[in-house]
Amino acid sequence: MRDRVVERGGNELMTATLGSSALEPGPAVVSTSSPVLGVGVTRFVALILVLAACLGTARYALVTARHEPHDTLVWRYVALSTAVGGVFSALLLAETTRPAVGTVLVAFRLLSQLFFAVFLALSLRELYYAQPATSTEGTRISLSTARQIETGFMLLALIQFPLVVWLGPTVVAEVIVATAAGAFTVYGVSFGQAIRARRLTHGTVLDATVTYVIAVLICVGTVSVIQGATATSLPAPAIRGAVNVLLVMIGTFLISLIIRLKRSADAASASA
Repeated sequence: MRDRVVERGGNELMTATLGSSALEPGPAVVSTSSPVLGVGVTRFVALILVLAACLGTARYALVTARHEPHDTLVWRYVALSTAVGGVFSALLLAETTRPAVGTVLVAFRLLSQLFFAVFLALSLRELYYAQPATSTEGTRISLSTARQIETGFMLLALIQFPLVVWLGPTVVAEVIVATAAGAFTVYGVSFGQAIRARRLTHGTVLDATVTYVIAVLICVGTVSVIQGATATSLPAPAIRGAVNVLLVMIGTFLISLIIRLKRSADAASASA
């Protein structure tokens, strides 16, 4: 009788144990983490593409500057912006591969992300003022006035750097970066459209450069604006997915620009 009681108690204990283990959400953890892992791999590949494309564009922009003495400053701005873009992609790559990073690294990433857009916009501004004004254009502000306005906006945007270092990547810092990047994107695109409307560079390497710089600038500015939207009710997976798509587009546009610049450099070297 005692053996039967012990056996019955053991069976009940085994049944309760199996039942409780069957209720453990083991497979659910794998299924919920798989999409995040996939997004992380996509982000990693996209950033490698952007990093390589930025470094390649900076190199060929400097090569083109040696063959285009009249537009040297424009090409230097393009080289500087893509070099900063390489820093931005490398820092964001470090954030993607490491589970926890310091606030200083995040602050530098936000700063390089902002100035990636700023220097792209300045390259378009520099080319716009390097060209003669057409009769159809109205009165435009002087280059010195434009530079003073740009300096004021850049100093205002730099407020986010100590803010992130001291307080971490707060919503305020992300909103500052998103607002400044969005403003410089509109600023640069307006100059790019004005350059294309003049058609003075039609069919030249500068024309192709303006086209791709506008495309990259729009993508970079949109990345900052979307990342600043984390304060809204938009789902985080949607924001991460949109950023990944835009990063791939940045790399693709820059690779197309590299091909065009390389052809121009090869032609200039052959004719020299």
